[in-house]
Amino acid sequence: MNPSSETLSPTNQPVAEVFRAGMRRLAAGVCVVAARNAQGIPFGVTATALCSLTIEPPALLVCVNLSSPLAQWLTTGARFSVNLLGHEHESLARVFGGMAGVPREARFDHGEWREGTGGAPHLADALANFQCCVARTTDYGTHRVVIGAVDAVSLGEAGAGLVYRDGTFHPLPAKQANASASTA
Repeated sequence: MNPSSETLSPTNQPVAEVFRAGMRRLAAGVCVVAARNAQGIPFGVTATALCSLTIEPPALLVCVNLSSPLAQWLTTGARFSVNLLGHEHESLARVFGGMAGVPREARFDHGEWREGTGGAPHLADALANFQCCVARTTDYGTHRVVIGAVDAVSLGEAGAGLVYRDGTFHPLPAKQANASASTA
């Protein structure tokens, strides 16, 4: 039997509500997933549901809400980019997350976007940028789960990252060099 969102938790709240509250406590890195449709129009969304999948072959997994126009273009063979955001990109995360009142067609007016491998736009000053080809998708519930075969990676400055937790963006300090490390 599959539990539904109407199943009650031990607190007598729907499991989906308690699940959402619990997952909001998990800090997640913030990225912008971007692609172009068949007419060449760029689409992008802020996403936190992202993880590496395999090193050989290089692949990642990203989840995009099916209500996003981007989801309809993320089909097998499509090109897309994943752009890891630094703390200085919080306003960009808000723009692509629909939190800043910027219309979809004007989102790429924010930030410095370049054309990447295969035409997917990528953010010039991202902490890291992954150029991908959709290898496989599956729809589950409200989201499209996308496996991206990574064929190009560019690394930006290794600055402070941006994470999202409890409905708020937070800076994640850059890795500090170990002051006690000795040199031979």
